[in-house]
Amino acid sequence: MLPAMRVPLLVLTGFLGAGKTTLLNALVARRAARNETGKLGVIVNELGEIGIDGALLGGNTSRQIELPGGCVCCVLGDDLDRTLAELVRANPGLEAIVLETTGVAEPLPIAWALDRQPVADLVRLAAVVTLVDATNFRGSRSVSVAVDAQVAYADVLLITKAELVGPDEVAAVTSEVRTLTAQALVRTGTTDIHVSWLEQVLRDPTLERPGLPASQPGSQTGSQPGGQDDGHVHDASCRHVDNPAARPVHGIDSIWTHVEGEVDLEELEDQLADLPANYVRIKGILRAVDRRRGELVRGWVAVHRVGPRVSSEPIEAQDSEEPRIVALGPAVDAGELAACLARAIAVNNA
Repeated sequence: MLPAMRVPLLVLTGFLGAGKTTLLNALVARRAARNETGKLGVIVNELGEIGIDGALLGGNTSRQIELPGGCVCCVLGDDLDRTLAELVRANPGLEAIVLETTGVAEPLPIAWALDRQPVADLVRLAAVVTLVDATNFRGSRSVSVAVDAQVAYADVLLITKAELVGPDEVAAVTSEVRTLTAQALVRTGTTDIHVSWLEQVLRDPTLERPGLPASQPGSQTGSQPGGQDDGHVHDASCRHVDNPAARPVHGIDSIWTHVEGEVDLEELEDQLADLPANYVRIKGILRAVDRRRGELVRGWVAVHRVGPRVSSEPIEAQDSEEPRIVALGPAVDAGELAACLARAIAVNNA
C-alpha cells in the first residue's frame, strides 16, 4: 500500500482569451462522459469561468459545489491558503487540483504562496501549464508584462488555436516563446489533444509492484498504469531486456524499475530534470539522502516530474516497501532511467 502524499496541484494560466475556460470545460465533460469516480479539485479565479452558475458559488468565498466527473469546484477567495486548505480537508482522497488563474496573473507569486505553510503540507506544485494563443500571442506581448511572465515561468506550453493560423505562424510563435524559455515542454494541438495530455499528467501512474512473469523467475516486469506489460523485463540489478512484441498504449510507453540502495536526492533531481522532453511523467518512492540544508537528512521520499519540473517530498513508509520508479512518455528508455539512478547512487556512495 502506497504512503499518503501531498495533493498535486497544476497551475493553469495563459493570457486573456488563450482558451483556459474551453480546456477546463472539455476536461470536466470528458470525465463526466466516462463517469469518472476519482475526485479532481478545480479552483477558478472568476465566477462562472467554466460554465458554472456564479450564484451557486456565492461571492468572494471558497464555497464548493460538485461537478460531473468527480470534480469539486470552488472560487478562489481572498486567501489562497484558506481556499486550498478548505478544499483538501473537505475532500479526502482528492487526487489532484487544477488552479485556473486570471488572464493577467503571473505564476511566480502563486508558486511562492504554495511553498508557504500550512499549504506546503497539503499540496505540492506539480506543474505550471501556460496556454499560448497562436492567433494573438505575438501581438499581446506589448499589452501586458504578464504574457511574457506566464511563458517564462511555465513548465509546459500548450499552443492553442494553431488550426486558425497555419504552420508558418505556429513556427513563428514557437520560436518566439523559445526566446523566453529554453526548458519548457512545448506542445501544439487541438483542445482534445491538450485535454488528453492534461489527463495523463493529472493521473498518477501506479507504483504497485507488478507480478513476476512465470518465464522469468526472480525478475520484475514493468507495467502500464492499467496493468499491461510495457515490454521491458527488469532484474534486481536494473538491467532491462526489450520485448519487441510489446506495444505502447496510446503512444505512451511505461517503464518501471526497482531502486537498489540509497540515492543522493539532489543528484537524482538534477538527473531527472536533464532527461529529454519525451519523459512526460515520472514518479517514484525510494530511500534518499539529502545534504542540501547543511545537515544530513535520510529517509523515504517521493519524487515526481511533470514536464521538466522535478519535485520531491519526505514520506512515511515501511522498510518492507519496494523502492521503485516509473516513467511515462513516448519512447522512454529504461536504460536511460536506470543510468540516472545509478549516478545518484554513486554520488551518495562517494
